[in-house]
Amino acid sequence: MILSMIMLLIGSFLHAQSKNFSKKTFAELAELIDSQEVNSSLQIEYLNAYLNKAKQEKNHSELVEAYRKKLFRAPESQQLIYADSIYNIAIKSKDNKLISIAYQTYGTIYFIQKNYKVSVENSLKAEEYIIKTNDLYTLHKIRYSIADVKYYLGSFEEALKIYEDCATYYDNKDDINNLLGYINSIRSISKCYYQLGDYQQASQYNILGLESCQKIKIPTIQNEEELYFRQSEGIVQYSLKNHEQSISLLEGSLDGIKKNKDLTNEHLTYLFLGKNFWDLNQREKALEYFESIDALYQKKKITNLDLRQAYVFLIEYYKDKKDLEKQLYYTNTLIQIDSLLREDYRYLNNYLHTEYDNKNLFQNKLDLEKQIESNKLRSYYLYLIGCIIILGIGITTVIYYRKQRLYRKKYEALLHPAQKMEALSASKLTTENDTDEQTIPFPKNVDIHEDIVQQILVKLKEFESDKEFLKPNITQSQLAEQWKTNTSYLSKIINTQKNKNFNQYVNDLRIDYGLELLKNDLVIRSYKVTAIATELGFTNTRSFTNAFIARTGLKPSYFIEQLNKDRDI
Repeated sequence: MILSMIMLLIGSFLHAQSKNFSKKTFAELAELIDSQEVNSSLQIEYLNAYLNKAKQEKNHSELVEAYRKKLFRAPESQQLIYADSIYNIAIKSKDNKLISIAYQTYGTIYFIQKNYKVSVENSLKAEEYIIKTNDLYTLHKIRYSIADVKYYLGSFEEALKIYEDCATYYDNKDDINNLLGYINSIRSISKCYYQLGDYQQASQYNILGLESCQKIKIPTIQNEEELYFRQSEGIVQYSLKNHEQSISLLEGSLDGIKKNKDLTNEHLTYLFLGKNFWDLNQREKALEYFESIDALYQKKKITNLDLRQAYVFLIEYYKDKKDLEKQLYYTNTLIQIDSLLREDYRYLNNYLHTEYDNKNLFQNKLDLEKQIESNKLRSYYLYLIGCIIILGIGITTVIYYRKQRLYRKKYEALLHPAQKMEALSASKLTTENDTDEQTIPFPKNVDIHEDIVQQILVKLKEFESDKEFLKPNITQSQLAEQWKTNTSYLSKIINTQKNKNFNQYVNDLRIDYGLELLKNDLVIRSYKVTAIATELGFTNTRSFTNAFIARTGLKPSYFIEQLNKDRDI
């Protein structure tokens, strides 16, 4: 109850506050936005208030700023939508500064999306418009973004000069924007010195940056800026071989970076944590960090020149373990990454006229491809052979078990006929018994005199009941002569009444009789197949086996084997 009242009071307070948003200045709203957790419900409310205020006042400048604030807190899929809104507002205003900001916003988005060609095009366009004004602050923001591209390209000395120029401009100015511009320039200068191998200078600029962060009056921004200086110093301390200090700084910054969902810096931290533990000979722990980098690459395709180092360690690790499959996997991935990086540099060279020596990288790629191709070919053949063997075994096994199931079903059907079939047989038996006293119905579909048909049907019944079909070498001609008729009549009546020819008729009678013998006579069941064939009137084993399969779908040996198994159970 008390909790409900508290929540109601909080809701009422927030509602009352929202009514007063229009009375707040843009600066006050901006401060409220920056003071909240990223994408929290309250921050979103402040952002919307900022945007609505700008729309109501038809303030193009603040409207652009409102969309920029929303843009850089929005999912990547929505950022270009906000950027288009900024561009349309800027063009409508005919304000060179706003048009420059619009182009620079595009440049930033495309840089994040790794579309460097379009990013540079927009940054240069932004510079073209801002030069028409006296807005040095925005001009330096644009040049700072170009320096970022040069840094990514690997032109660290060129980038350093621009960053130093930006730091000089932003220094000793009181407002938060210039202070943040100065702090970011200091951090970028430190990174350039690190890349140029001057670790002491890099460390000194990190210390200067941390001192400058103390001037920030907004705790959330101060904490975030300090976070990245600690990460930067952790990287420097790794290069100075101060591993414990490096690990402490990197681990201390990791949670905050992850909270910001800054995937690139999260995995840069993984890289140097991994390198620290590798140097400390804790390779299993290092491996976890390197594999985390690969997981991100596979999911998001995020990579750069630093992150590719992880694959060198992964390849070496699995080379020592003699795990060719893993080594091949990470080698192939490294080649993919190098291909992407070369593509990025190719576009950048066209627009910034910087140079990057790809010769060694390309040669390494060729060497890797040769080695991989050799291993791949061998692995492919082994894999192919293995697949064929496994497939063959699999198919054979499936066919075998399917056949066994089918055979068993057929066996069960022979051993335990359905009740319906038993009833049908009983009915048929009754009918047959009745024929001893009654005349067998005349088959209308036989074009033979009725008396002759009746005589032959009676003879066939006697033939079956007296088991004359067990006599070897019995022929249709012999029976026709014995029954004083001709073979044509006999053949036609068997075909129409039994639905089979003479040989099939005799063989089926023999097999049916043999099935009953085998089910009930253990002595017969112990005979060899040749002896059983002779017992049933067949002249050779092959003809008996063929007739048995034709009648039952099973081999006689299988049927006998199953009978014996069932007896033993």
